Amino acid sequence: MLAFDTIEIIGTQEFIDQTTQALSLLQTASPEGYQKIETYVGVIQQDEHSGMFAYEDPPRYTVGARTANYSTTWYASTIAHDATHSELYHEYIAKNGEPVPDDVWTSVAAEQFCIAYQLKILKEIGGPANEVDYLATQTGTHCDVDNDGDCDWDDYENRDW
Repeated sequence: MLAFDTIEIIGTQEFIDQTTQALSLLQTASPEGYQKIETYVGVIQQDEHSGMFAYEDPPRYTVGARTANYSTTWYASTIAHDATHSELYHEYIAKNGEPVPDDVWTSVAAEQFCIAYQLKILKEIGGPANEVDYLATQTGTHCDVDNDGDCDWDDYENRDW
């Protein structure tokens, strides 16, 4: 375990190093993106699947190996992406109180919003053309892994990233 500013990193030493590199890149190349992450992510934890647990205190981003290992720029952009899911969740609470409907922060529309922000950050941090081009083609439906029309726990459990 390691603390990077206010963010706790939990995982192997390799994972901690990868996460530190990604956060350092964000801190330097996208201060605004890094500020969002500090505000809406309290823990980054190595896990079998990637996903945002915005309802936890502090909010926790779990990261699968495929995400963490792809590249520093890609990994950094995914942290910004999932911080945006947490932001949607917490902004809803600030305006409306609880409970937070799932579609506010985990729907295809929410994914599209988070992808747009991720793309902005990926460009700011110097993501290579192949990553930018790939992300620009994403429609937000990747969250519906089982193709049943929603983005739920079953989808999370079946992710390979």
